[in-house]
This record gives sequence, structure tokens and C-alpha cells, in this order.
Amino acid sequence: MNKRRVLVVDDETIFRRGLRHLIGTSGLNWEVSAEAKDGLEALEEIGRCRPDLVITDIRMPKLDGIGLQETIRQRYPEIRCFVLSGYNDFHYAQSSLRFGARDYLLKPVDKEELYRVLRQVEKELDERERSASPKPSALAEERGRLLDGLVRGELPHARLGDLRGAGIEFERGVYALVAELDKDSVEPKRYESQAADLFALYIRQFVEESLAGVRSGFVFRRGDSVVALLDAEVSEASRRDIAALAQRIAAKIHREADLTITIGVGGGVHGVEEISKSYGEAKIALLYRLTAGGNRVLLYEDPPRQEPGAARTQLTSRHVLEHSLLEESEDELAERVRGGVEALCGSGASPAVIHEQISRMLLEAYALAADRGLQGDWPEGREIGGALSEALSISSRTELALYCAELMRSLHRRLRSSDEGGSVHAVDRVVRHIEEHYAEPITLGGMAELVYLNASYLSSLFKNRLGRSFVEILTEVRIREASKRLLGSDEKIAAIAYETGFSNIRHFNRVFKAETGRTPKEYRETLRGGRLNV
Repeated sequence: MNKRRVLVVDDETIFRRGLRHLIGTSGLNWEVSAEAKDGLEALEEIGRCRPDLVITDIRMPKLDGIGLQETIRQRYPEIRCFVLSGYNDFHYAQSSLRFGARDYLLKPVDKEELYRVLRQVEKELDERERSASPKPSALAEERGRLLDGLVRGELPHARLGDLRGAGIEFERGVYALVAELDKDSVEPKRYESQAADLFALYIRQFVEESLAGVRSGFVFRRGDSVVALLDAEVSEASRRDIAALAQRIAAKIHREADLTITIGVGGGVHGVEEISKSYGEAKIALLYRLTAGGNRVLLYEDPPRQEPGAARTQLTSRHVLEHSLLEESEDELAERVRGGVEALCGSGASPAVIHEQISRMLLEAYALAADRGLQGDWPEGREIGGALSEALSISSRTELALYCAELMRSLHRRLRSSDEGGSVHAVDRVVRHIEEHYAEPITLGGMAELVYLNASYLSSLFKNRLGRSFVEILTEVRIREASKRLLGSDEKIAAIAYETGFSNIRHFNRVFKAETGRTPKEYRETLRGGRLNV
């Protein structure tokens, strides 16, 4: 009997050798036919030797184990695959990621557990070969592409034959479900970027297992979401049954995996041409996680819920943003933003109102960055449109609050590192400008534009920084310069008034007396003995 072939993928040579030894001395009908040090090399080996099983580590350079699994699932669905990792964040996965599609074992590998898995995989392969030949990889890839096209609404009626050829048929109607992980239900150390996809893989496997033998349909991933298209009659009774089924799935995954998901359920539709409508409704329903919180099933309602118009956040005010960005510390700003977004989401406002407020806040922040020439640096590495799109795609209030807080943190750092960033710099620059250009027309609005601030906010900065208003500082500088000229020159008082920024002699006389207690003429005559002719 020909031995079953195993491909071992790990970036540690000693571990690959160790697995080769364990499998070679197992006495089982398995042999290591090839090794690879990363996911890209593994794909080359798969194309060359077509193994029956791939054993892969998660954390590897170039292409990690999660990406490798996804590629194998799309291109080579007949190949079994399971994961090994030294990180035990996913111990719960062993209860569900079983041998038909994935398994998850921890390093160091227990020899008997490895042999048990090999026996089980061989049994499944033998049964599959007896019952039917494996489906070609091209068919699985085409099915995934067609399902994605259905939910996007990009599959024309003329291509219904393509759906049947890929085995995609719905006898009655269709309900779309969209499930997403509540990231705030996972400890940060358990949700690491390189292994994040495993959560979506696990949720998909869990949903598939929960639906097996209960509801016919198709389950697939779209990014971080898991989509289920269920075959069911379009009726209120079906809607209730599907909602109850979704509740059981959510409760079970919470109980067995110690994490929570939220599921959006769209309305029923009668044909595949309308699947995108049900999917869109499920996504809309999922947005209400912003206001209702996670760990629940959210049904699309028609008509939509009322939108309270009073829900607002002060963070959409440019004055408030400027104050927080320039006056508060980075941590204070982040906490203000996080708390403001959390409060907005908890206010009873609809997702549409929340998104409108979030968009206004981020656009105001972008305007502040652009005023200072920082639009190329913030949002970091993205256009503002991309940052907005990402914010509006988040349906978890905690995740949205943290996302906005981190964006504002990065802007705060950019402003503080800029020459014109801080409140002290802004006030000092205006004062310097006044001292150098006091003879020219100077207004608060003009100075605010000079330092890229709101006029009312600049006025408040003057009082906070110097204890006096902008007008008081401007007047002080002009009167000081006028006094010097009155004592040190023979110019006429009217000329001095114009040359120190006063628009007319009458206004100059009034202001000068208010500041010094004397008229310009009295000031000159008193201090110079009345010798000069005016």
C-alpha cells in the first residue's frame, strides 16, 4: 500500500526534523514527502508533490499558516490541513476545528495526539475515496467566487447556469446571516494580528457545524465576516426559526469558545437575484451593534428604527477639537475621544446618526491637519476617505471608540512635533507678528488664519497664556510704539497715529488717553517740557 504523504511547514529546521522523525517511526501509513520553511515555499511543494496532509505552524515569515490554510482551501480543497503553534490562545479551537477541515495542536507536540490525528485523517481519506472522488479545486474556487458575487449583487440572471454547475441552488427562498467577532470579548494578548484570521476561520467552521443537518445553505468568509446564505421559505415563521437558530449559535460559541459574536439577519428574499438585498439588510442590522452592544442577534427591521435627532457629540466642534488637541495631553485627548464615542453610541441614536457625527469629527480633525500642512502625514499612510470608510465599517462601539481615539492620538503627536503645533507657539507667533507689523491692519481673524486656528479659540489662548486679550496686547504694542515716537521725534501726532496702526486721529487720542491717562499732546508736552511744535 502506498503511504500517505505529509508536508511539514515550519520556519524552525529542528522542529521539521522532529516531526519527520515522529512520523517516520510511528508505524502508520504516513511519510513526510516534503518540508517547507514558510507558506510560499509550501505552496511550491504542494504543486510538486500534492500531499494528502499539510501540518503547518501559524507564525512564519512571508506567508503565515493562516494565509496558507486559506489558499489551500481555495486551490486544493481535497488536501487536509491542521495547525501547530506554541501559542495556546486558541485551546478552545480543539473542540470544533476537527479533522474534516482543520485541527489545532500545541507545541511541543504530544506524540500520541499526533498519531491519533494521523489515524483519523487517514480514515477520513479512505472513506472519501470509497464514496466519491474529491471535487476539483477549480470548482471550489468558482463556488466561492460565485457566492461572493451573489452578495455583491454582481451576478446577472443569465449566469444562473453557472450557479447550478457549482452546486449553488436554493429551492425555496434565501435568508442572509452575517456573523462577526465581538473583539472586545477577547483579551488583547489573545487577539494578535498574525493570528487574527483564525478567529474568523473558527467562527466559519463553528457556523458550518451548527447548520449541518439543520438548515441547508452555504457558509463562507468575506474579510472578517462570516456569511451564511440559508435556504428557507420566506415567511414570518421562517424568520423566527432562523433568528432562534442564530441565537443558539451565538450562545453555543460563547459557551464553548469563551468569546462572543454578533449576528445580523437580513429579510427573506425569493430568488438568487435578490440575495444582495438580504445581505445588505444583514449588514445594516449588524450596525445596530453600535447602539445595542454585542453578543446578540440583530434582525433587520422594516421600516428602520427612528433616528433621534438630538444625539450629538461636542467633538464635532472645531473649537473643542482644537482645545483638546493643543491643550490636553495625548492620553487625555484619547480618553475624551473614546468616552465621547462610547457616549454617542449609548445615546439611543441610530447608526446613521452616529456615523454622521463620527464623519464630522474626523473631517474637522482632517481640516485642522490640512491647515497646518499635515494632510500628507495624517491619517498615517492613508487618505481621509480610507480612514472614514474604515470607521464606518466598524459595528462594535468599543472598537469604533478605540479606532477614533488612536487616530486622534496620531494627530496629536503630529501637531506637537510641528513647529506650529502647540498653543504657546501660536500665541508667541501672533505677538511677534504684531510687534513687527503693528502699523498694518491687524485683526483677530487674520491672525487666526496666520496660525491656522479658529478665531474664538485663538482669543481664548491669549487669555490663558498671557492673562490679557488679543485686543489688549495689540493696543499695548501700538501705544508703546506711539509713545516712543512722541518722545523721540518731531512728527505730527496725526502721522504717528497712522504709522502705528490707528485708522484716525480721534480714535488714537481716545485710546492713548485710556492707556496712559493723558492725550498724546499732553504726554509729549509733559515729558518734553512743551518745547516741540505740534
